[in-house]
Amino acid sequence: MTRRSRIVGAGLLLLLVAVLSACGAQPVAQNWPGLTVGGGRVYVISGLPQQVYILDAETGVQQATFVPSGGEAGLPYWSPVTLGGDLAFVGFAESQSGTAGLYAFDPETGQERWNVPANDLILPAPTYADGTVYFGGSDGQVYAVDVESQRIKEGWPFQAEEAVWASPLVAGGQVYVASMDHNVYALDADTGQELWRTEVGGAMAAKPVMAATGEVLYVGAFDGRLYALRADSGEQVEGFDFKADNWIWSEVLLANDLIFVTSLDGRLYALNPSDGSVVSPYPYDSAEVADASDGLRASPVLAGETIIVTSGSGRVIAVKDAQRQWYWPSGLPQSSVYTTPVVSNGWVYVLLMDGQVQVLDSEDGGLQWSFSPPESQ
Repeated sequence: MTRRSRIVGAGLLLLLVAVLSACGAQPVAQNWPGLTVGGGRVYVISGLPQQVYILDAETGVQQATFVPSGGEAGLPYWSPVTLGGDLAFVGFAESQSGTAGLYAFDPETGQERWNVPANDLILPAPTYADGTVYFGGSDGQVYAVDVESQRIKEGWPFQAEEAVWASPLVAGGQVYVASMDHNVYALDADTGQELWRTEVGGAMAAKPVMAATGEVLYVGAFDGRLYALRADSGEQVEGFDFKADNWIWSEVLLANDLIFVTSLDGRLYALNPSDGSVVSPYPYDSAEVADASDGLRASPVLAGETIIVTSGSGRVIAVKDAQRQWYWPSGLPQSSVYTTPVVSNGWVYVLLMDGQVQVLDSEDGGLQWSFSPPESQ
């Protein structure tokens, strides 16, 4: 491990400790909780000990849970759940035994189907594509698991230089991986062979996002810059230049022919995809309703005609043309929000760091239902 990566890694651990400490003396979340909505269900990682709660998406009624067999002995770490085919996939590790791996379970009943061991924590959500699940580990290994055989595919795992904290992007027969080692990698989806790598100016915890043309990748980094890379070669797009005033932690949102990106500087930016210039009247500064020191760690999401952002102080803010449309809660914030919200059927699903799910109407922020795991009540 290089001196640079040791410094970055130490900083991230300190940040995670600070995040958890902000939730109280005994926060419900032992790591950032995961939220997934699909198939009429909500999959939320929450509680003490943590587990996957499977909820009805319309009512919030608990239908089932998933916990790996023998997975409650020590401090658990989870990735968010990914749905693919007729299964749900999640990365799980348990500190006492040191076990880590990818787990497949029934998305309706929570019954475990199978698992494949990994060498270290799986922090990002796995990516499912064409019968294969791709995921990265904290040891820098990137895996490809064939769902039918339940085995790691030949030629995998690929070894990056440092940890992989971002979900892989699979497109056009290639796997694009942003790493904490400052490199973006392009790998052959079948063989795991490295096709190209591009070094940028900072570590990356954000999944690359591909333009609709399939020609350009956008990925944010901890140097505050957003990078535009040619998907076929990794070369930086000439003339594209954007830098926020703090880290870019999250994925970008491509919507309305613009790039929307949040930063730890507390602002939501709208950018021109061709050159990275900020489009007026943006940026929007969340400090008008959130703590001025708040960073925006979660990705922006599109809800109808508004962009939804969430703050470290627990605010959910709907923005249109750099103007706030509504925000929740209108009173004192309840808990930090670092998990990216999910928009589905006109509702905004929000997961707080204390483990609660709050579901809001995307038009006005009105509360539809909420869920608190038994351990957090």
